[in-house]
Amino acid sequence: MKTIIVSILFLFSFNANAQFLKKLSKKAEEAAKRSVERKVEQKSEKTTDKAVDKVLNPEKKSKTEGNSTSSSSSKKDKKTKSAKSANDFIAGTKIIATENFSQDAIGDFPVNWSTNSSGEVVTFDGENTRWLKLNDNGNYTPNTIKKLADNFTFEFDLYSSEDFSFYSTALKIGFIETKKKNDYTQWKEFQSGKDGVIVSLHPQLAGTEKVGGTGFFVIDNGSSIMNNNVELNSYTNNQNTAKIQFWRQKNRLRMYVNGEKVWDLPNAFQDANYNTIVFFIHGYNDKKDKYYISNLKLAEAGADTRHTLIETGTFTTNEILFDTNKSIIKNSSTAVLNELGKALQENPTIKVSITGHTDSDGKEMDNQKLSEQRAESVKNYLVTNFGIDKNKITTNGKGENSPIADNTKEEGKKQNRRVEFNIIK
Repeated sequence: MKTIIVSILFLFSFNANAQFLKKLSKKAEEAAKRSVERKVEQKSEKTTDKAVDKVLNPEKKSKTEGNSTSSSSSKKDKKTKSAKSANDFIAGTKIIATENFSQDAIGDFPVNWSTNSSGEVVTFDGENTRWLKLNDNGNYTPNTIKKLADNFTFEFDLYSSEDFSFYSTALKIGFIETKKKNDYTQWKEFQSGKDGVIVSLHPQLAGTEKVGGTGFFVIDNGSSIMNNNVELNSYTNNQNTAKIQFWRQKNRLRMYVNGEKVWDLPNAFQDANYNTIVFFIHGYNDKKDKYYISNLKLAEAGADTRHTLIETGTFTTNEILFDTNKSIIKNSSTAVLNELGKALQENPTIKVSITGHTDSDGKEMDNQKLSEQRAESVKNYLVTNFGIDKNKITTNGKGENSPIADNTKEEGKKQNRRVEFNIIK
């Protein structure tokens, strides 16, 4: 009997141990799986953290970047191309209007502006600069601007409050046509006037990303014909003060933010009488979020010399002036010459011909010789100041023989005294 009981107990113990070992084995297997999963998760987290860090800190370099000695031969042979871009903004020299709010009392809305909302002139501690603080729902326009030239530059300083919310509305700047006094109020978030080119700026593009944003839309005869939006690194919550610069050259509009060219739109301006600049904000705004503007300057600019020559192959100007009956270039001509010099410098393979023209005053033979000498003077200026290969430039003169205007009138003579540039193919 004892033997039977011992056998039963042995079998019970054996089964119990077997079940225990089986459970232990299963737990060990599960633990091993969890260990593998944790390692995969850790590796994934590290990879994700690195990717996120690259997005949030684009300027931060990896410790191993550029110093690896175990790279494959294909990586060693790989060459990185470096893109070059011209910082080509040139401010206009003929000032049309300026505004620094010096004539306005702190706390008042500026006397030379109109609005359908409210705003006030303010200063910040430790600074003398006066800013116009814009309300979060309204339109603002300077009364001193009555016309926008075919070629102009417009500059201003922009500041936005810290930790600006993504959900607050962007600031919009419009170059518009107005026919009535209050036409500038027609422009809103989802409403527009008849003709205008509108650009928006916002320091916070998305929730946690420290990236700003900018967009534009073109309204022609009441209809939107073009629009786009891009990220912006030169104006963000981390860099919430910016120099904004616009440059119109006929149909083309360029915009620069802290020196970075953000937009270059060759067909932004349409066939309209753009005569007003308007700032407007419409939509939801967190009450702490404000835009401030200061140091506005509108100036008439020169013609689009650089791009006209490169893109169309020809450029003619009467802005290159010489001493009377001489080929000595006047100092006032350097602006247009420098633009042309930069254009040729950036396009070293281009060959160009320079042709001088005169009016009909004086002897025809003398005018012919003078036109040749003036073309040669322009060539020497470009070669000397910009290092242009002299073999890439040919010169000639046509004297008074190719007039484009009436030589009996002073205005016609002025047009005929010109220099013509043509790309040689």
